Amino acid sequence: MTPLFVLAALSGRPQPDDGAFGRRTSGEVRSLDPDAYSHQGDGAYGRFDGDLDLGLGVGPTLTFADGDAGIGVRGVARWYSTIALYGLYDETLSEHRALERRTGFGIELTPLFLLRWQRALESGPPVLDLALDSLALGFGASFATPAGHAFGSHRSLDATLGFGVPFTASAVGPWLEFRGDVTFPKPARGEAGVVLLFSWHFALVTPLVRGQ
Repeated sequence: MTPLFVLAALSGRPQPDDGAFGRRTSGEVRSLDPDAYSHQGDGAYGRFDGDLDLGLGVGPTLTFADGDAGIGVRGVARWYSTIALYGLYDETLSEHRALERRTGFGIELTPLFLLRWQRALESGPPVLDLALDSLALGFGASFATPAGHAFGSHRSLDATLGFGVPFTASAVGPWLEFRGDVTFPKPARGEAGVVLLFSWHFALVTPLVRGQ
């Protein structure tokens, strides 16, 4: 017969891996850190302050071949910093100009913001994140007025590429923006140019989301 004190020692003494409630029979579950994949700040930098980003800019324009200089005005309405409608007006100021003025409108895509934001890639610095996300590709139509012709007598298709740099760490406020464009067919010799815009952006909450 096994001595009672041996049985007591074998059955009553807790093993090293026993907890307060006896031997563990289930696997260990490790908790997840809810902050492990968080953004630095919110990663939006004011871009969710409203569903619509409205911007208006003005600045110098320059055509590549002719060297005609002028001034351009550009307005944009961008939905959640992703897709936008834009309108533009350019007036040539050179004395011997091939193109007097041009107006146009189109669609502009800025897809990088939501792609990078949902992957928590908006890690700063804010100015760099905002500049990267501002990379834009646009397509539209324009109505140009060559010298000596009626207003808007030449119709063209436009392709644009551009980006911007904010003056602050917020999408709302002043920006310096660059746009280059090419038109097909060209309304005048060498009609492809660039515009440097000093613009201001602000967020607007539309009725589409105000009631949510």
